Amino acid sequence: MAKKMLAFFLLLLVLVTACSPAATPAPQPPAETQAPGQPTSPPEPEPVKCTSIAPLDLYMVGNGDTPARAAVEAALNAYIEPLICARVTFNIVGWGDWFSKAITGIQAGEKMDIFFTADWWQYNELVAQGLLLPLNDDNGPNGNLLKLYGQGILQTLNPAFISGTQVNGVNYAVPTNKELAVPDGFIYNVALAEEIGFTAEDAAKIKTMRDFEPWLEKAKAARPDEYPYLLNFMPGFEPWVDGFASGVPVNIITMKLEPDASGKFDETIVNVIETDWYREYVTLIREWREKGWVHPEAALTGYEPDPIMNAGKFFVVAQPLKGYNIKATELMNSSGNPDLRLAEIEWQKKVVITNHTGGSMLAIPALSEHPVEAMKFINLLHTDPKVVNMTLFGVEGKHWELEADGRVNLIDSAWYGAHPGAWVWGNTQIQYVTNKEDPEKNRRLAQYSDDALQHPSLGFRFVKTPVDAEITAVQAVMDTYWTPLLYGYIDPATELPKFIDELKAAGIDKVKEEVQRQYDAWKATTK
Repeated sequence: MAKKMLAFFLLLLVLVTACSPAATPAPQPPAETQAPGQPTSPPEPEPVKCTSIAPLDLYMVGNGDTPARAAVEAALNAYIEPLICARVTFNIVGWGDWFSKAITGIQAGEKMDIFFTADWWQYNELVAQGLLLPLNDDNGPNGNLLKLYGQGILQTLNPAFISGTQVNGVNYAVPTNKELAVPDGFIYNVALAEEIGFTAEDAAKIKTMRDFEPWLEKAKAARPDEYPYLLNFMPGFEPWVDGFASGVPVNIITMKLEPDASGKFDETIVNVIETDWYREYVTLIREWREKGWVHPEAALTGYEPDPIMNAGKFFVVAQPLKGYNIKATELMNSSGNPDLRLAEIEWQKKVVITNHTGGSMLAIPALSEHPVEAMKFINLLHTDPKVVNMTLFGVEGKHWELEADGRVNLIDSAWYGAHPGAWVWGNTQIQYVTNKEDPEKNRRLAQYSDDALQHPSLGFRFVKTPVDAEITAVQAVMDTYWTPLLYGYIDPATELPKFIDELKAAGIDKVKEEVQRQYDAWKATTK
């Protein structure tokens, strides 16, 4: 809940994705002769006469480059060149390298034409720096790109995604058509669970971090060389609205996510570092580190939790979820480990927040020399099953094959495991699902948010400019304390009071006051 740490994990903020209480409309059911689970195919796009081919550099975060990329690019480009007169080159940048390579690159004006972003992944900051191209500007040099070249996007995407990701009425990125609510939860290793007697009934009883302790002790005893609680970018059982005040480091100024028993939301804005929750969490992680339950190198440069999870050398890890064990299945598919079995522990209510409106988006950098072709390609990702499934799974016949029931058998997961997964590519409603997934997965994703609650802050976007100096000073303090405390390196009994004092000296209270001022002004003009 991503990222990575401050040199690494601090950069990530949990996964996940939402927009408004309305769910993305499900596609029309396929014809009776079509295999279950197979996306409905629109008419084949008509080839055009190309006078030149635009080279598009697409930057996507993920697990890094793969030798499979060349084959995927060759097959994809052979199909799209006659349609949009463009060729795509994928640049898959590791999570830990994104800021030093992709963000630095876009700031330096390197050649980039399509760029992954999200509300939790620098979207507001990139907009504020003028690095992303307005997509719905009637007076833009290429006209209104969305209306002219993104007709399929506008026709298939829930309008709430379009309005919810606007900054002052302007769209700077195209959201993925997917689920609108992403509650936090946990993923656990079924094989290890069976070894220690942890059942689905036991999983349902986990309501606090302390509830894990008897099982973590058993897991450590069963596998002494492993670290059962896998630390990543997400604190477990985090009760806050994710990304509430964009630009304030790691969401430390926020409010509670869930309503109380009467259904009333508490809109009190807090500094998380001063809460009992934070003190108890960092104290607990410190204890778990000393017991050998968390990896001693977590938060060091080079530490990657995903390979540990993929190898099945853990017991439990915090993750954003999507319902129906979908996230666990996706992680199994992308792991490359046929023996990995994962299951989910749900605990958080489904609440739609601003941060999930733009939980996954593709933008066009302001300096792109090919914005028209870039928008045409993004439009294909939302409308053409061949394009989106090739981008998702790789080359048919080489990386995957379509089975009789319309689901995908992954022959080689090298490409599928290199990028983050289905949630970053175009339109999930025209994606295939794997043979390890529910054939109704995409329909269920679309309907998952039907009963979600709408948080009162939905639509609020913080502008950090008035307190830029204070945020810079706060970030310097965070660089000293956040990661060591969050991963148990230093003793919170002595270091947390210093952390709070130095944050106050840096101006965190002024930042909080500015967030409160902007929120009050927004509430005054919002129903």
